[in-house]
Amino acid sequence: MTQRPSGQPRITDLAGDLERGFSLPAFWYTDPAILELERERIFLRSWQYVGRIAQVAEVGDYFTATLFDLPVVVVRSEHGLRAFVNVCRHRRHLVMSGAGNKKALQCPYHAWTYGLDGRLRAAPRSEREKGFDKGDFPLLPLRLDTWGPWIFVNADPEAESLAGILGGLPRIIAQSGLDTTQLRFWHRKQWARDANWKAMLENYLECYHCPTQHPGFSAIIDVDPDTYSLQPHEWFLSQIGPVRSAVVDGTSKKKLAYDARGPLAQSQYHFLWPNITISINPGFPNLSVEVWLPDGPERTHGFSEQFFGADVPEDFAREMMAFDDQVGAEDDALTDSVQRGLRAGIPAQGRFLPESEQLVIRFQRMVLSALS
Repeated sequence: MTQRPSGQPRITDLAGDLERGFSLPAFWYTDPAILELERERIFLRSWQYVGRIAQVAEVGDYFTATLFDLPVVVVRSEHGLRAFVNVCRHRRHLVMSGAGNKKALQCPYHAWTYGLDGRLRAAPRSEREKGFDKGDFPLLPLRLDTWGPWIFVNADPEAESLAGILGGLPRIIAQSGLDTTQLRFWHRKQWARDANWKAMLENYLECYHCPTQHPGFSAIIDVDPDTYSLQPHEWFLSQIGPVRSAVVDGTSKKKLAYDARGPLAQSQYHFLWPNITISINPGFPNLSVEVWLPDGPERTHGFSEQFFGADVPEDFAREMMAFDDQVGAEDDALTDSVQRGLRAGIPAQGRFLPESEQLVIRFQRMVLSALS
């Protein structure tokens, strides 16, 4: 098994370890040098979900976001949606903050002013400078694309298209009976936890722990390994589980967190490379999008957005969100404990069950490939 190299950490060939069922080394979850590689080779080269099309419905509407630590501003110009690095070309002050509607994008530091197309329109006193050409200093553009009601941004001009990353995911979601174009935004919640981003996503990617750690979840969704389906794809990983028959016919003897009877007869839990999860619970039309972002090597922060169908009863929505919160709290206790074990560094690697945890192994291979 691969041990931590002496001196500065370096990427080693761990593919053989993963093939044999051994995990990435513990220091990959605690070392700042690994996180810096992840920043450069994963987060600044991938599609990141930043917000909703509805937030920039009118010309001049804008909102700000970050790609890992890269400030971003998304704006609707006269010619459509645009995304820029939200950093002034002058002294690198952030140009915009929050969200709103403006006729131009103006840095508050020295009033350098950019059009909604990113071109520098005004730089006070620049006319006094020999050879200064405003055309040389636009806001730096970023790639932007959309899927359904959602906006994605990518800092890498050479990265694969969003459609290529999504692959068959939109079709699989549609097969559940959910029409993403009919979803209504409910709310956004910010969160932060004391665990590495990979440890948190690896917990999301397996339901091996569900029978022991999620009794409420397991009372509604059939988590039997012969029923609960694990489906690896090139850039997304899926878990699909049916609602229990006793829930559908009303004969369950267990107290249920919410009434899961409705047009959606299965759960779908999708991971989209590198740090986005899309969760659909059985019952009335619902979907949540969650983004998981490193906040140092041993902390993760992010946000989740909840969507429901337009005619979903409010009681169902509130009960289902409480159900999600309960499952999330159970998972947080697990990943906090995992991080404490990873910090200890002994044992250096864990041993997977390659069938039950195949999506976790696939995720670790994706990380390894990106970094090496």
